[in-house]
Amino acid sequence: MAYAAYCESFGLTPPRAVPVLRIQWVVMDVTVHSCDALHVRRALVNCPGAGILRCIPKLDEHQVRLEIRLPAHRTAEVMHCVMACVPDGVIGPLVSWRHHLQRHGLGHGL
Repeated sequence: MAYAAYCESFGLTPPRAVPVLRIQWVVMDVTVHSCDALHVRRALVNCPGAGILRCIPKLDEHQVRLEIRLPAHRTAEVMHCVMACVPDGVIGPLVSWRHHLQRHGLGHGL
């Protein structure tokens, strides 16, 4: 036996569907000393939506390049967070998610 569910409006109009907001992701490159990478990782926990994609060590310079994915509207918040915990880091270019994928050979996107 099948169960059927229905809704009678009795003249009431159903509410409009809430539009789905698509988050635009960007990727920020940050280069810090190896010993400071942990501080950056811990600071990013307080930034909603931000996270480390890749951690690329530069052994000869004792540095680490972090690729951080974040929502585009939280760029200033994440930059402030990084600069507050590691004032001598280098913030590289801010690129779109699609450009980041193409940079790593994934041109078809996700």
